[in-house]
Amino acid sequence: METSHGEEALTEEATAPSANESPRTDRNKKTDGARSIHTSLHRRILTLPRLQWTALSGLFALISGVLTYRFMVRHLPLSIVDEFQYIDAVNKAQRWDVVLTGDKTDQYARVLAACRGVGFDNPSTVIHQGVCAPYVPDSDTFIYGYTSADIHSPAYFFLTGWMSWPLKRFLHMELITAARLTGAVWLWLGMVALAWMLRRLGARWGVAVALPIAVASMPGFRLTNAYVTPDALNLLAGTLIIASMVLYVRGEWGIWPFIGISIVFSFVKFQNVFCVVAALVFLGWYVVTVLVRRHLTHHGDSDDAGGDGHLRLPRLWEGIALVVLPLAGSMIWMVIRSHTVAAVVDRPPLDPPANLDGLTVFSSMDDAYQLVFAGTGWSGVTSPWSIFPNVLVALLVAGTVATAMFDVKADVVERAFARSALLSCTAVGPMTILLFAIVFGASTGVLNRYVMVLIPVLVVPLCGRVTGRVAQGLLGVFAVGALYYAVHFTYIN
Repeated sequence: METSHGEEALTEEATAPSANESPRTDRNKKTDGARSIHTSLHRRILTLPRLQWTALSGLFALISGVLTYRFMVRHLPLSIVDEFQYIDAVNKAQRWDVVLTGDKTDQYARVLAACRGVGFDNPSTVIHQGVCAPYVPDSDTFIYGYTSADIHSPAYFFLTGWMSWPLKRFLHMELITAARLTGAVWLWLGMVALAWMLRRLGARWGVAVALPIAVASMPGFRLTNAYVTPDALNLLAGTLIIASMVLYVRGEWGIWPFIGISIVFSFVKFQNVFCVVAALVFLGWYVVTVLVRRHLTHHGDSDDAGGDGHLRLPRLWEGIALVVLPLAGSMIWMVIRSHTVAAVVDRPPLDPPANLDGLTVFSSMDDAYQLVFAGTGWSGVTSPWSIFPNVLVALLVAGTVATAMFDVKADVVERAFARSALLSCTAVGPMTILLFAIVFGASTGVLNRYVMVLIPVLVVPLCGRVTGRVAQGLLGVFAVGALYYAVHFTYIN
């Protein structure tokens, strides 16, 4: 009796040749069986990464949710970092109202500031802005009732308003609680994006799992992801901006992902332009490095002649587009804001006038390294003092310095990136002071929420440095320790 190939794979009769079958038929069956096994194994191999990423994404979602929720339920007062204005903008966004220059805050935010207070849980630091009542007058609230949320585009406020609606509608949460919980979503997406970037750039799985956990456990993220603030997108924004530029230089992506990502995140928050500039610094450093190497090779002065043929240089129009379009796009909201003043603003200035003191600018060069994970300059604001931020920043800087300056195994792209990373993280302090002085005419210091977008700049060089199992294991132990500390020692008086 003859059978089809599909029946041969499913019936016992097809597993052994009959007396009437020829040796050639037997060989065909064995070949088909081998192909079936190969196809099955191939499918399993293809689905394995998806399972790994699904499990890792679930783990990151759990961690980001626990970190955010544990901190926010213990810190009821509004953050001093402009949460009063931001929750007002979210409340307005749910009514399709865009905050413009000259607008005043609504009673919802004022009542929160009067009843919950603004500050931290220590009673000596919490300021109640007015009497806790259904109506709070201008004279009792921040900057005489005006809002400063117009400095940011409405993108984050509308996103937060839409994401908060299901929590309010179906779980009956208060707006401030639902809005704060959206920070866990952005932290989760940032962790997943960071792990994806690390794997895409060649990091081992141990690094791709442990490093996002360690980064998310730092005190700075409790300040930016457990409160209502556009800074909640820092990790996601920085990761996608840097990844899109590195993958462009490696010839894996075109120019438009970097341009589009840069414009989107700079529109959400203008300070994300710091990361855009860092990516452009890397591109410039890489181009100069390749041109110098090719010049030396042409003159016979290079030890690795012929090794640069695969390196990609942007065409002239690409280079112009990569520089001009993201930087121009970052100014979109600033231009709109200057032409959409709601009323004549007589609010008092929030910052003192610009003061470009040479010593102040010079001494700010190490601020990014000191503040990027620490939260703020106030002791005990986001957690009790710990060694974890210092250890992590030391690890990342050590990996960057080793790749940039020492004789370690690194290709042209990795070495150019590490050197540009040191330059960007060192220059962002003075750049912050100069930018605020030029654009806003104001004097400001370096805040961690401004430089956190540069975390991926420090993380990338570690991809090629942590390769051994012992090193990955130690990084995993550090990540677990930092996570445990963050969950169990959230600051409360």
